[in-house]
Amino acid sequence: MITFSQRVLNAQYKLNETEEAIIEYINAHREAVSHMTISKLAEATFVAPNAITRLCHKLNYDGFVALKLALRDTKASSVPDTPGAQRQREVIERNFELIDQKREENVIEALQNAKKVLFFAVGETSYVAHNFAYIFNAVDQKTQFVTYENQIIYEINHDHNLVIFCISQSGETHQVLRVAEAAKAGGQQLISLTGLHHNSLAMLADMALYSYSPHRTWQGYNFTDKTPLFIVMNALFDDYFAAIV
Repeated sequence: MITFSQRVLNAQYKLNETEEAIIEYINAHREAVSHMTISKLAEATFVAPNAITRLCHKLNYDGFVALKLALRDTKASSVPDTPGAQRQREVIERNFELIDQKREENVIEALQNAKKVLFFAVGETSYVAHNFAYIFNAVDQKTQFVTYENQIIYEINHDHNLVIFCISQSGETHQVLRVAEAAKAGGQQLISLTGLHHNSLAMLADMALYSYSPHRTWQGYNFTDKTPLFIVMNALFDDYFAAIV
């Protein structure tokens, strides 16, 4: 399963100040919290026990016991070193854990209300963006993949009510960040899909989607699996299709 910290990052958009303070305390006292009762943690963080329970549910835990077990599980952050079916299965399962219905609804509403939706990515990730721009356009006739950053920046600066959908596993790709910054400066809505880690693109985005795919390189080649991007985007497309057809 994904770690406590990864769950926090994935749920960041819906956390309030009280919940962020509880998380800060947990991060500072992980070992102690992993053996506390819910009442003791509530007392230590000056909240009612039901506030702890609500936080657990926002992080997609069944309850406080599940959260404590996650804090003790040092193996949760890794997947099997041996490539093959078991490794793929665990990566895929973690991506399904990241799919958040409320966030999907927010993204779908933005896509529906936009005059035009422009996808942008570079390198191998551009195949993912191009594929989904094509199938989204098949049902809404307003979505397209833009190949060149100067072209999409021109549209950002000369049109209105756009959704700019940027995909980058690292979240640090220079060309993608340039487009994202232009979208923010131009008052356009920005949606990002990145790897599950803190990154510049997700921080810029109005709505940040995440996928889990361990970074893999060999002799200078990037072998990071793109399948998780397809999982997240397929789930989003299915719900979008159901909403508009």
